Amino acid sequence: MSNHNQNLIDKVTINSIVNTDKITKTMKKYGVCLIPNYISDEKCNTIQKECAKRSEVKVDTNFKDGSYRRYDVYKNTGAAANKRVYHTDCFSNDLMEFKIDKHIQTICKDYYDKGPYSVHVQVYERHQFHQIPVRSFHIDTFETSTFKAMLYLSDVTIEDGPNSYVIGTHNNAELRRKKQFEWGPKRSENLEYLEPHPTNFIEEELGPLLKNWVKFIAKKGTLILFDTWGVHCGLSPAKKGDRHVIVNYYRPGENLPRSDFGFDPKADYKKYFSKYEKK
Repeated sequence: MSNHNQNLIDKVTINSIVNTDKITKTMKKYGVCLIPNYISDEKCNTIQKECAKRSEVKVDTNFKDGSYRRYDVYKNTGAAANKRVYHTDCFSNDLMEFKIDKHIQTICKDYYDKGPYSVHVQVYERHQFHQIPVRSFHIDTFETSTFKAMLYLSDVTIEDGPNSYVIGTHNNAELRRKKQFEWGPKRSENLEYLEPHPTNFIEEELGPLLKNWVKFIAKKGTLILFDTWGVHCGLSPAKKGDRHVIVNYYRPGENLPRSDFGFDPKADYKKYFSKYEKK
């Protein structure tokens, strides 16, 4: 990986989760922060084994512990390569500790200057090679900034499809306005057979902003905090690539109840894309 990419990683790295003030300042400036060695290799290996076993179940399954697997929920989309298990804190004490981590909750509260914040869903994702490329550059929604904490359970190289982020775009309201009201949904060149999602960007729209595009090549146990109003994406894994992560999704409120984490691409299409269709 290039020296430029490593320089970008260094710019957003804070070495301890307890340093919440520095992490919050880094988040507010760049939209993202990387914390190495959040948990040990041993814990990562144990968690990965527990999660991967459930992720290989090839039917929708509600496990007795309260977690569940949804099989092929992203069929024919750019996320088709993801194997997901929801509410992994139900079977892992280590992941429960991650879910209720007071340092991250404090960072959320201070980042948004309000609070409290807590996790409404925790998801395991396994990313492997798939003939459908992963979703391109995107933000999560136009309506509101949300906060995610992504924990690497495996060493992640460029071949494993690392998470990536365009530093500073979280504060670019004009970029979001143009995408929503002027540019509209567009197909990427390599995804012509997929319906364009309204919050996806093509490289031409980002232009010189891509000089701040950082790919998070990092070791297992690394924690990445980011504002989803910043443009981000996972890279497509190579044929032998394999990335294991846990993602906490935060919302305002203390001790939030479990969310079913609904995902409805057809509703998104109807809400955002219909205005651009020819009458």
